[in-house]
Amino acid sequence: MLRLKRLEVQGFGPFADQQVIEFPNGPGVTVIYGENMRGKTSLLNAIRYAFFGTVVGRGSRPRRLHTISNRELASDGQYGFNVALTFDYDGAEYELVRECIPRVKVPASDEDYSLEVLLRKGNATLGPQEREKALQQVFPREVSRFFLFDGELLQEYEELLINESEAGHRISEAIERILGVPILKRGRAHLTQLSEDADKAAAKEASKRQETQALGTALQQATEQKEAHQKELARKQQELNDLNAQKLEVEQVLQSMQKYASILQERDEANARLDEAGKEEKSMRGDLQRAMGDGWRSLLRDPVRAARTAAQAEAQKEFDAVILSLRAKAIESGHCGTCEQDVPPGLADKLRSTLPAQSAAAVPPGGVSAAMSRLADLNKFNEADNAGEVRQLWKRLEELRLEQVTLRDRISDLTAALSDSEPETLRRSKTSYAEVIEKISVVKRAIDEESKKADEKDQNIQRLKKKLEAAGTSDLRAGQLRAKILRDASEVFGAAVERYKSDLRGRVEATASELFLSMTTEKQDFAGLTINEGYGLTIRHRDSRAEEARSAGAEHVVALALMGALQRNAPLRGPIVMDSPFGRLDENHTANVIETLPKMAEQVVLLVYEAEVGRARMRDLLGSQLVREYELNRVSARRTNVREVK
Repeated sequence: MLRLKRLEVQGFGPFADQQVIEFPNGPGVTVIYGENMRGKTSLLNAIRYAFFGTVVGRGSRPRRLHTISNRELASDGQYGFNVALTFDYDGAEYELVRECIPRVKVPASDEDYSLEVLLRKGNATLGPQEREKALQQVFPREVSRFFLFDGELLQEYEELLINESEAGHRISEAIERILGVPILKRGRAHLTQLSEDADKAAAKEASKRQETQALGTALQQATEQKEAHQKELARKQQELNDLNAQKLEVEQVLQSMQKYASILQERDEANARLDEAGKEEKSMRGDLQRAMGDGWRSLLRDPVRAARTAAQAEAQKEFDAVILSLRAKAIESGHCGTCEQDVPPGLADKLRSTLPAQSAAAVPPGGVSAAMSRLADLNKFNEADNAGEVRQLWKRLEELRLEQVTLRDRISDLTAALSDSEPETLRRSKTSYAEVIEKISVVKRAIDEESKKADEKDQNIQRLKKKLEAAGTSDLRAGQLRAKILRDASEVFGAAVERYKSDLRGRVEATASELFLSMTTEKQDFAGLTINEGYGLTIRHRDSRAEEARSAGAEHVVALALMGALQRNAPLRGPIVMDSPFGRLDENHTANVIETLPKMAEQVVLLVYEAEVGRARMRDLLGSQLVREYELNRVSARRTNVREVK
């Protein structure tokens, strides 16, 4: 069993000066109180850094070590940090020290640091290979999620209920790892390999004998072809695993930046609209310029109309004068020059009576009068009124100018809101996610094809084996019998593994149900939890039906129950270090969880801020199980000290 004894940090996060936390030897809960930004998560990360040399941020994304140095010391030109962790494991005491030492005066990236690691077991200092082997045995990185976690990590366990979820698949694999199942799976795989080797040896021997040569050679070839497909299948499976790991990593980035995604999308849309508005304004200005080219016509419309009316009146007078002149001439000559007919005396008298006392002037010599000519010119004037069009274009330009000012202000506000994010990372992640999804689809199709080919070869191998068994000699039968015994042993071992896994799930289900009923406030309605093959847990009502609509708080309690159940049923036992695990819980559930903590693991380290649970309330709930208390005291915005609460 792994038990923490002492943690020392210096220069790590807000802990500028050396700070020490001593963990009592007996079972119970150590509580560390701290307000936001005082260093609770940094203490969790310090333990993680000691064991693995990595630090994680939101979404379980690795953080750059350069950002871990205390900012106040860095402003004074002091960089780097160290973490020392003392712990017991399997009856021996270990001291693990990691230092991040700057190699340049003013480091700017992780490459500017050297990393030093020291591991002592008792009085002996272990070499690099021994150290890594010992750390992997003491605390495998793959199972660390069950010992070091925060409220955000607890939310991942909801994925266990989604059968097709890649995250859920990875978590279930990690659960089997902590429960020791992979060791048994490797045992079965070893027996399977031995049986296949025995089959190959039997086929090789058969190919040497004349009576079985053809069958033996065919069996060898089929086996080699199957192995080729299996190798390609393994290669594709590893490729799929790598792609799924990339997919999970990108999903974690996207999830951690989800709160920025809508802001970034809005800013992108605002930038796009700003660009469109600029182009539209440019187009509107061109239209306005063309419209203004004919705008002068609107100013001259009324004067031209008045001049046209006057010219029409004058032309009409001249026209009337011409008519009278022609009529007078026809009367005088007795002949009409227009229709070329004579005018009888009676008609001439009648026409004469229509003439005024003084006849108007005739058409001036030379043709059309000035009035007629002026009227013709005025009639050529296009008096189309585009004043409305000009006003509309001008109004639209004003709207576009105002919209662009508003958009620029909004973009400025959105950019400020994104100041602590990485928009480019988010964009790249979205693109990368789409690419990875497509690659996964291609690889899955390839795996299906290879699996189909390998199955076909295996069926052929089984037919050839039967023929060989029927045609073989007693010498061959001995090798064939050995291969069969190994195959049968592999199948028996496989069935035993499945039986063990089933029993193990049953024990985890029973323990998780016990812890869940201890933590829930709905004890009268629930009978416990039901586990599935992927270790996902559903709430079971007393009427045996599953709870379909689970709240965020219920998911939280179920995840905590699973954590405790794994701790109590795993071969590897260790401390649980929890950072602010009550964010989604109400006061009553929080109290129940605190009372249940001592049942989850022998050593529990709880990092909380006092607003979640007051000290008096914490002491009342835990009683003698509260073995030690610390508080994180603010010295400045960038400096925190640790003080034991007496």
